[in-house]
Amino acid sequence: MLITRELLTRMGATAANADRYLDTLNAALAMHGIDSRLRIAHFLAQVMHESGCLRLTVENLNYSAAGLRSTFRKYFRTDAEAQAYARQPERIGSRVYGGRMGNGPEASGDGYRYRGRGLIQLTGKDNYRSFAQWVGADVVADPDWVAERYAVQSAVYFWERNGLNALADLDDLSAITRRINGGLNGYEDRHALLLKARRALAELAAAGAVETAPRPSALQPTHRVKATQLTLRSAPVVAERTRLALLDQGEGVQVLGAASVPGWVQVRVSLSGLLREGVVAERYLAPLPRTRSRGPIVVPPPVLPTLPVAHMEQARADVTRRRDGGRAYPLGEPGRPARGGRSAATLAQSVAAIVDYLDVADAAHLRYQPRGGTTYCNIYATDFAYLCGAYLPRVWWTDRALLRLREGEKVAVEYGRTVRELNANALHDWLEDFGPAFGWQREIDLNALQAAANAGEVCVIVARRVDLNRPGHITAVVPESEAAKAVRNARDEVLRPLESQAGTRNVRRAPAANAWWLASRFQSFAFWRHP
Repeated sequence: MLITRELLTRMGATAANADRYLDTLNAALAMHGIDSRLRIAHFLAQVMHESGCLRLTVENLNYSAAGLRSTFRKYFRTDAEAQAYARQPERIGSRVYGGRMGNGPEASGDGYRYRGRGLIQLTGKDNYRSFAQWVGADVVADPDWVAERYAVQSAVYFWERNGLNALADLDDLSAITRRINGGLNGYEDRHALLLKARRALAELAAAGAVETAPRPSALQPTHRVKATQLTLRSAPVVAERTRLALLDQGEGVQVLGAASVPGWVQVRVSLSGLLREGVVAERYLAPLPRTRSRGPIVVPPPVLPTLPVAHMEQARADVTRRRDGGRAYPLGEPGRPARGGRSAATLAQSVAAIVDYLDVADAAHLRYQPRGGTTYCNIYATDFAYLCGAYLPRVWWTDRALLRLREGEKVAVEYGRTVRELNANALHDWLEDFGPAFGWQREIDLNALQAAANAGEVCVIVARRVDLNRPGHITAVVPESEAAKAVRNARDEVLRPLESQAGTRNVRRAPAANAWWLASRFQSFAFWRHP
């Protein structure tokens, strides 16, 4: 069994609604390959959001004037227009969906007739017509059947037709949401439901209550990077705004096909374990050697021993926020808070309390205040992570100490002999080289990063300087509140997350004035999250 009543109820469904759809869901998911943990988790997160946790199978268009202006601003540009349609679902549907998706003009009533139905809100006459052929029933003539008879099947149809298993294998919530919604409406709720699904599936699988298929091998390298470094981009345009990540020489990539511009190709890559897609200039790739029977030869990375954390003496009461010194040591003053909670909301509250406690902008907190051209973004970021229970090293093992550790020796922490301090440039490299082994997960989507912070995860942005003699930068991305928000565009996409930082200017929480990590003074940047 792929899913159970307990899984659905833990995600918010009533027992009655879980029982209503359970057998159909299990049969349809198995038949259409929605069978790995990631695929099931993403499918259920979207279905639960779109259906109100299996309560709704018909789109509710009973909007107030304010709701119309907020949700359908494109179609109701003035308050007067919205007021004229408020609380009239048939007129609203006919207007907002009329003249598109195969529907006739507003006067035809098609927009309302083919409004969202099913567990994933199948919408538009073209989609109804295509689904009718897929399911073998005339839902164009009887659109209510989508809600009454084929609620599950319509969701699976939409998922399969839009290739969402492939995006689920990449764990790309933003891309899946855009395919379903056309934007990022409800992203925070979808993210929270995804976390619930993952947690429940892991626990139920451990207890033997569900049996899921193994995760497909989503990356099958066909080429390697032959340039010293190669920029992965979101579009085939050389501009700061399109930079996603840097790929190192020799790194394996899977070429998926030609991009929209000659000389560029669409690729899939692994960024410290995070699978993502983008485009690169084809001339900087070399094909991997192939064998007759097995395709490209892929050499797996060596399995290395687990490395211990490195800390200078902990819980030193004299290492405080107000002290101008002792920065190699973790914060040790009594009464310091810690991250904790049984839900995303309480975790986020505890992270917010840590930000308030550290209060990096308080001039009395000398530990973080810039002095004589020296700034302490790394000190603040590591203190923040330390109180949150995520390991981000203030000091790390020297190369010689690492060799000894990998040979099985026990190595004591000795400043200058076995460990050294890390600045922001070094933290950038440490996260890439060692972060995943200590629970850090790479992210390239700011929407996902801010949503993770809002759910109580520990999130940072780090950038390495072109001139390594100059300091890099690292900031914490922190939970939003009513008083402090990320900067978003009209499509509700995060442009600049809510940050907390030390630096030339210390900021407790505010979005940056610009996307500082894209500045030309930085050669590389990365977003990281720690559950």
